[in-house]
Amino acid sequence: MNDFMFKADNKIYNLRSSGVLILNDKILIQRGVEDTEYALPGGQLKFGETGAETVIREFKEEMGVNVFVDKFLWIEEAFWKWNNSDCHTICFYYLLKMENPDEILSKGSIFKSEETDESRLIFKWIDLEKIDNYKIYPIFLKDEIYNIKDGIKHFIYKE
Repeated sequence: MNDFMFKADNKIYNLRSSGVLILNDKILIQRGVEDTEYALPGGQLKFGETGAETVIREFKEEMGVNVFVDKFLWIEEAFWKWNNSDCHTICFYYLLKMENPDEILSKGSIFKSEETDESRLIFKWIDLEKIDNYKIYPIFLKDEIYNIKDGIKHFIYKE
């Protein structure tokens, strides 16, 4: 199955799905090994896959854990620069739950991806009350993480 990522003339079009997993007043974030900025875990949709199916698959592939979608939270259209390319990303965000939280908590507060080709990813649990200390995407996360019960929201970000 092909990922929903297209490149043409220094432009990248990307369709993603990300998960918001909160356990014990901590949220799970990720970054590349060489990066200083964080994001919510997830990845590109594959052809024929729903956003919810994508985030469930990504958590299984990257962390070896089983999650399920509690509810749809947000959709974001982001326009940004990456190296010499203009990027246009559409991302679906889902609140996730786990039947067995020990499945992921036993990995520790910081751990690497289990996928060999994705071992460049580091996952980290951070206290919700310390979220302002991190550079995290999406930009709206720091405010909206406290407003999850407000219903589905749409965001547009232009860098």
